[in-house]
Amino acid sequence: MARFLLVHALLLGALAALSAALAWAMARWRLLMDAPNGRSSHVLPTPRGGGIGIVVAAMGAWIVFWNAGFASRPAGLPELGLALGAAIVAVAGLLDDRRAQPAWLKFGAQAVAAAIAIGCGLVVERLPLPWIGTVELSPLAGAALAFLWLAGLTNAFNFMDGLDGLAAATATIAACFLAIVAHRAGAGPVAALAWALAAGSAGFLLLNWPPARIFMGDVGSQFLGFAFAGIGILLARADGIADGAGILVVPVLLANFLFDTGFTAFQRWRRGARLWEAHREHLYQRLNRAGHGHRAVTLRVAGLVVACGVAATWIEGVASGWACVGVALALQCAWFAAVRRAERRAA
Repeated sequence: MARFLLVHALLLGALAALSAALAWAMARWRLLMDAPNGRSSHVLPTPRGGGIGIVVAAMGAWIVFWNAGFASRPAGLPELGLALGAAIVAVAGLLDDRRAQPAWLKFGAQAVAAAIAIGCGLVVERLPLPWIGTVELSPLAGAALAFLWLAGLTNAFNFMDGLDGLAAATATIAACFLAIVAHRAGAGPVAALAWALAAGSAGFLLLNWPPARIFMGDVGSQFLGFAFAGIGILLARADGIADGAGILVVPVLLANFLFDTGFTAFQRWRRGARLWEAHREHLYQRLNRAGHGHRAVTLRVAGLVVACGVAATWIEGVASGWACVGVALALQCAWFAAVRRAERRAA
């Protein structure tokens, strides 16, 4: 057992090193530069596109995992659809990092990626509802819900990648807890996919920690958002968590990203602002503008993710799942109150 754990630890370390090396190369060669503007949180031109390291490390690990006989079963169509869809959004993100693309084109790529994954069977089959129980979804409803989830989390992750280390730290912590939950549920293949995300994100974080030497870029943020969404659906299809409640694990783990994105979009919609335009109104950006540095904000968000991760480990069925969702929402409300308090003090 000790030898088994050592081998896997070395493999994860190698993935992290590969991710860090690729990010370092991108930073050194300065192939893609992010010049600051009125919406930026940085003040000096900084290389971007370092998320290539995350993509290569994670995708390489997935390919090796399924083809080297490490899994308890061959890769099925849903896993292949997840990998292909994640690759498509990563390529689209890289093109956007190179030269800004129109919003409709970026969403079009996400729609194609989601459609391919859904066509391969990556659909939500059961939906646990509070006070009602688990509802079996029709193929059409399951596909529609999967599309909204895949595209929604892809964009949420992209929107939240606006501060040094924030998205990478969140991905590292959330992926570790996701792997732990999958292990406890007996979903070893799903856990392996999550460990690969954790290793790739951790390696990149070494260069993205405040003050960042390179940014993740859309290539990394969109890949991570799509990958987390797809792995969450795979976990829901496993039998280790009762009544399909595994679909609630990723929303609990990434509650901060989902809450911040949804709350900010609602506030902007109420004012009549265009939702697709870039801005600096997210809660983490407001806390930064209130005088808290990148490192302080990132550490606070990381603490929130750890708390949500602990809550996610309690999910065993519908009742416990929604109780954990309630805990995660309470934490986000406390986070919002803390941001408002910081803003009042700064004013």
